[in-house]
Amino acid sequence: MRSKPNVLLIRISSIQFMARKIPRTMGTQHPDNASKPHWATDAFIDTQTEVEEAYRCFSELDGQEFMWDWEGKHVDESVVEKLFEHYTEFFQNHALGKDIFLTTRLPNIWEEKGYRLPKAFVNVISANQMAADVNMHAPVLFEAILPMTKSVDQLLFLHKHFRQVKKAFDAHDELEMIPLVEETTSIQTVDKLLEQYVKTETRESIRVFLARSDPALNAGNVAATLSVKMGLDALRNFSEKTGITTHPILGVGSLPFRGGLNPDTVDAFFAEYPGVQTVTIQSAFRYDYESAEVERAVKQINEKPMHAAPSVPEHLSAVVEIFSRGYQSRVEGIADTVNVLAQYVPRRRERRLHVGLFGYARKMKGVSLPRAIAFCAAMYSLGVPPELLGTGTALQKLDGKQRDALYDAYGGIDSDLVRAGHYLNHENLHALAKQSAGWANVEADVKVLEEQLGKKLGPQKDEHYIHRNLTSNVRLLLKSQADVSPEIVRAGQLRKSLG
Repeated sequence: MRSKPNVLLIRISSIQFMARKIPRTMGTQHPDNASKPHWATDAFIDTQTEVEEAYRCFSELDGQEFMWDWEGKHVDESVVEKLFEHYTEFFQNHALGKDIFLTTRLPNIWEEKGYRLPKAFVNVISANQMAADVNMHAPVLFEAILPMTKSVDQLLFLHKHFRQVKKAFDAHDELEMIPLVEETTSIQTVDKLLEQYVKTETRESIRVFLARSDPALNAGNVAATLSVKMGLDALRNFSEKTGITTHPILGVGSLPFRGGLNPDTVDAFFAEYPGVQTVTIQSAFRYDYESAEVERAVKQINEKPMHAAPSVPEHLSAVVEIFSRGYQSRVEGIADTVNVLAQYVPRRRERRLHVGLFGYARKMKGVSLPRAIAFCAAMYSLGVPPELLGTGTALQKLDGKQRDALYDAYGGIDSDLVRAGHYLNHENLHALAKQSAGWANVEADVKVLEEQLGKKLGPQKDEHYIHRNLTSNVRLLLKSQADVSPEIVRAGQLRKSLG
């Protein structure tokens, strides 16, 4: 039996309201899977296959929402029509837009070319018209995610632009905007964005999307985790102040660096992130574990009760800054090696050339890095998990009050570091440290971290030792400019995530 998510009142037109369910699980197209789906012939999922992927997320896993991504990738514009045509009976019994949801992620026209935005808007309008024409529930699409949201003006511009497009089609659709906030400082103060946004029109509730991967790429694992906790606290305070309910979405991957949600960590994850309503179940979550494990985990998430986000002390922002500076100083010294190896990380989706945040080929202090998944995959494939970068030195710099604040807010920090540390290859790190000062700083920092944790990091189980051997192969083969993609994939399959 399907679980019953919370209910949100959403404005569908100026005079009509509908009660809708708030999903707990959102399938996405993030390309972080090492293994192929059980139903596919290859780990690479092309644009055409993504329609089947969405259906299977709904029908096989009981996923309650699927993100249809127009940001930085090619997209099938006929998705709703194809879903209804190929899987008619399923969608007659599970109404899209009522029981389950397809949510558009828009291209950000302030970060990439804007010609695709009108196409996305027309797609929403035509899908809703088509659904009504074939006697399916309508509207099927009524929300859209704006990635890299930086100001309320961006959200208002999209509202205005959508209304102009729908006027041309004599349509009456409304499109609610879900701001996706991706920078650590913006996440911490997300309530300020909402306070401006809700002044534009009356609303009873709003969905807000907090990123977890790109903040980690930009500022490190600990800074990203603490920023999200501060953001969840800010959203709770916003709701208490305004009476407007917020429904936080958190975008997380399987490895600790990208949020640490996978079929093995459901209970620990929700203990760490109370206040989160909807979580992303990305490709690695769905394809790098046995199907029965995935189905059990999705059911477990769908049935998880909601808990309020706890308050966090204001001086936690100073702790974020300490960890952010420590991480960034380490990344700057190793970027060249990471960029070389990232070229061998296999593609899993039909992505377009993309610009934007640090993780989207943007320079920071003269350093450019690959996107978050490729960065994470490259670091793990070298046997140096990115969770460890700068962390030991940052811990050492904390005073007693700051350390207490850190562990009160991020209770699972030690277990996350130890979990990531199982994939540390000391021999690789030592060899790299002999070649550059940047890697030598990383090695010194890892030693400090082990002192802080009071334990030696490294392999513990057979699969950890096999992983270590594969990462040794990666480093040695990379020196001869050989193709290391097979070793990267095999190592990813062992840790059950590419990046």
